[in-house]
Amino acid sequence: MMTQTHRAVRWAAILGLLLAAGCGAAAAPPGQPPARSQARAVQVAPAQGWRAVVAVSVATLWRRPAALRPMDAPSAANPVDIPRWLSRMTVADRRWLVGRVQTQALYGTAVTVLRQRGRWSYVVVRAQPTPLDRRGYPGWMPTRQLTGNVSLIGLLRTHPVAIVKTPTAWLRDPVAPKRRLQVSFATRLPIVGRAGDSDLVATPNGGRLAILTRKVREYPSVAAVRPAGGRVLVTAAKRFLALPYLWGGTSGFGFDCSGLTHAVYRRFGIRIPRDADAQAARGTPVSIAQLRPGDLVFFAGPGGTGTVHHVAMFVGSGRVIEAPRTGSTVRIVPLSTLAAEYAGARRYLAR
Repeated sequence: MMTQTHRAVRWAAILGLLLAAGCGAAAAPPGQPPARSQARAVQVAPAQGWRAVVAVSVATLWRRPAALRPMDAPSAANPVDIPRWLSRMTVADRRWLVGRVQTQALYGTAVTVLRQRGRWSYVVVRAQPTPLDRRGYPGWMPTRQLTGNVSLIGLLRTHPVAIVKTPTAWLRDPVAPKRRLQVSFATRLPIVGRAGDSDLVATPNGGRLAILTRKVREYPSVAAVRPAGGRVLVTAAKRFLALPYLWGGTSGFGFDCSGLTHAVYRRFGIRIPRDADAQAARGTPVSIAQLRPGDLVFFAGPGGTGTVHHVAMFVGSGRVIEAPRTGSTVRIVPLSTLAAEYAGARRYLAR
């Protein structure tokens, strides 16, 4: 009889073989948005799954495996090219993503692999709480974008950490000034040394790259990552003014409404749910008269009484910052212009 230890070793070996093969995503013609139910897997993992780490700058998670258009290939490769992917899309092309993309996960993010189907893995993103799955936000991603080298998770617990504070930043070769990988705002990397004006950081593949110190905020540990009040959150969110909206986006290349608020809070070590409706169910309720910068404001239809479908961040002086919809950009608007669908506000900061 195979013991639990033997099963774990066997499945770890299978994952290693799949990752080593560098399997990619096969493009498929667009179809109708799939239902939320999970597709039956060809291969079933142990009930607890196995750990892996995102090995590309931004991994896009989909509702259905391989349900991509040819133009989506840059998002499913390794390395990915998110700027190229987005630059090729019209507004109509971006609208096609609605209901098909689930979320995104940043470089070095821990996931749990639950099952596989062909060249795809069904994972949950542990850093993105959701009622959909208590283990994390679910979705399908190309297996080639994962690594089974989970040592980075341990290094983040034991080393100083560099967190990207600019919309994007380049990881470079530590010897030659060559750009290697463009990573997103809020990416966390363990600091393992210093080279001139750069931090040396550990990467998911077990190597070391350099990142300019001015592009990150250094902390002695992950536990030390905390904001100094809500205005710090607002300042971070304002970095993305005029950035085009991206359904499912959680990176400095593009956000949806709750992706923006989730990413800004996570940048400062505050764990909140991924989606707007779930964010509206947590935190501390506050009245509109008590709003402070950094509070989250929610909207529902019709008349603010239905299901929450949108979130914005209060910036002060009766205004909010939001990523409203496909075809628009991150912007600051008077809260009064959204008053018809106002559905309440929540505070996630202790002070």
